[in-house]
Amino acid sequence: MRYLEDLYRLYKEQKENPIPELKDIEIDRNKLKNKFMELQQTLQESTQPKPDLEFGEIYYLISERGIPIFFMINGKLEGSSQNLYSVYKVSDFVDFATEEDFIFELNELPYMVETWNEFYIPLEEIEKAVYIGKLTDEDIDLLLKILDEGIEIPPEKRGLAILEDGNFIQNRFKEDEVEDVKEYKARIFGYFDDLEEKAEIDFLEELLYKSLEEQKDSIEIPNLAYAAEGELFAERKDFKMMKEGNELTVKITNKDLIGKKGKIHIFGKTIEGTIPEVFKIKIPQNLQNVSIEFIADNLKIEV
Repeated sequence: MRYLEDLYRLYKEQKENPIPELKDIEIDRNKLKNKFMELQQTLQESTQPKPDLEFGEIYYLISERGIPIFFMINGKLEGSSQNLYSVYKVSDFVDFATEEDFIFELNELPYMVETWNEFYIPLEEIEKAVYIGKLTDEDIDLLLKILDEGIEIPPEKRGLAILEDGNFIQNRFKEDEVEDVKEYKARIFGYFDDLEEKAEIDFLEELLYKSLEEQKDSIEIPNLAYAAEGELFAERKDFKMMKEGNELTVKITNKDLIGKKGKIHIFGKTIEGTIPEVFKIKIPQNLQNVSIEFIADNLKIEV
């Protein structure tokens, strides 16, 4: 445990200094220092990205907030005027891997794809990033099955099983990793503004709002459910949710639900119709200070 605590401190320091001071850390200093030196050399020798981006390519950039970020290309979002790409965050701190992380090797160094941490970057920003390399064909085939077909990551390619609500360093690490790319995650909602709004989605959103209005006197809100300041994101098995003012934007992540006839359960009401990939929920006045997590817990989608 002391090793992970020390490594976590090193991880936090790396965001401000790519090769942090190691003198007070009681772990294998030479191994860690060599790791950072090799990484630095790799970045210096890497070429710029190719015109055609491919699934499994790994890139490196420094964000506007000065945070070093590795990411893997997933694919281009069709219909985006911004040439927006879906990517997954990659980390070289594989000691924090959980069962949702896909571990691989590149340039003889270990990395992991955070399959739970998707975000979005326009082509022009990817072109400014440093191209690190690409997963092997074998890893690409396996990762596509994991992401598209939902198969489990094999034991030898993943980390430990960790309780989501447990006080584990791995959970702290996950929170930090999401925080590092929060501004990139938000870009998905701008992407959907580029697409033509469908009358069917407008009608669904109207029904959702009316449903919440009708339930406003019957929804029991625990004291713990009131929102913490700055709480903007929630993620569940089938969807991601983002709060913007008095609106929630819901993006369906379970591909088996999108475009199917189904049901949306919101608190005590059920709405039937075609499940779109993205829709918005206007929040009535009485729910505007409620935790986004509480609302996400009371939204269920099924077909």
